[in-house]
Amino acid sequence: MISTPNKIPIEKCIISFSHDKYSSRREADIFSVAKAEREIAAGKNGISHLILRAEDDDIDRLKFLFLIRGIPVMCYALSNLLNSNLREIVVVGSAEVEKVMDCFLDIVGARGKTVRFVREDARNLNLARTMNLGKELLSLSPDELVLFQPGDLPFLYDLEKVLRFPANKKYNLVLWLNSRQKMFPEFTKNLDSEFVQRNYHYRFIGSHGEGLLDLKEPNLYPINFSMVDADIIDSLHSSRKDGKIIHAGIQAAMKNPLRLIKVLPYVANHLLTFRRNVNRIRPGDQYQFGMSQKNFHKVASCLLNTSLTTTVHDDPAFVADVDALEDWEDFESLTQHAEKVHGREGLKTIHPCGEALTRFREVGMPKLKTEVPMYQDFSSYLNSIYKMLKMSYVPFDGDGEYIVPGRKSKKVEYAYRWYKRKCESLKQNAVRENRQPT
Repeated sequence: MISTPNKIPIEKCIISFSHDKYSSRREADIFSVAKAEREIAAGKNGISHLILRAEDDDIDRLKFLFLIRGIPVMCYALSNLLNSNLREIVVVGSAEVEKVMDCFLDIVGARGKTVRFVREDARNLNLARTMNLGKELLSLSPDELVLFQPGDLPFLYDLEKVLRFPANKKYNLVLWLNSRQKMFPEFTKNLDSEFVQRNYHYRFIGSHGEGLLDLKEPNLYPINFSMVDADIIDSLHSSRKDGKIIHAGIQAAMKNPLRLIKVLPYVANHLLTFRRNVNRIRPGDQYQFGMSQKNFHKVASCLLNTSLTTTVHDDPAFVADVDALEDWEDFESLTQHAEKVHGREGLKTIHPCGEALTRFREVGMPKLKTEVPMYQDFSSYLNSIYKMLKMSYVPFDGDGEYIVPGRKSKKVEYAYRWYKRKCESLKQNAVRENRQPT
């Protein structure tokens, strides 16, 4: 296995505002409705009416362009990167993404970062191609990790812990795993405290006494492209929701059977012990895939022939992506609530870039509403999507005012308090760092 000491912190990032497309709107909607109906029938924790693109759409239903309190999702995600210590950012997206990005940067500035744009490959909309398009605009050394991130994580603004993670020095791929128990420690006692609703298909037995954890796949990837091919990440990412991560690794290793031989002891240990240990801790638990953290590290590192590690975090913003209409509702309800409590300063209380985002909404969005079809009447556009996906309600009334779904009210309050505390903590840390002698 090849290992190399990497430089930290991470200074370069590829952010994707691109996504694949279905061949027709009808096909996309059938898939989205069927998935939601299966989740409802199974009594799942998180119901998702997915936001999907289609080749024959008059208006490109690109989730990164959706508005949260009148501001595109992509602007929240981009502001998080601008507010970090990254030096170079490559944005991959559509022509409309470029238009919004240029307008945003003209108004809020790049804060000393180098920001480049590359157009998505409309004939090849997959993760590996997106990564490679971004990588081509970066000058990378063999000992350098890059942060790869999809652009649908609007409140993932505590990025320094990822960029400065000590394990970045030793590992070529770091998976930031989303754990239900870590993010929402009170969820068994208070259901409303779990303000991001997700289905957790994986199980992990931690190496440091964490016990049995319910996990969801990572949403961002610190990666050394010199040591890990983009198509491997594409394979892992595309199979992550089906409990087939190890299967994807095995397929990648088939060209080198020696790797499979090396992992046999760990796989044997897994088969002999894992399910028994799960049943001892939580009898009858159902899951798609599970492994001890130690075995997973050994197996995945051997199969991919690179140094890989995982870390289990406690930040709900890492799992709070905007894949579905229900996810959009969570953030629209959160930002509306903050502005109801604090007025114009509301967004600033829950997002460290709130002031810049609010200024962009006031200065830039009037122009974009005349140039981007989705924004000309966003409330009517979104209501029509809810109706097409056979949902029992619409999010906006006849005057275009947002209607907070009653079932979300308590969770909105928990989310507001969590992000408000996080924002205050980051501001206090910034003050302390600025006071330290140089």
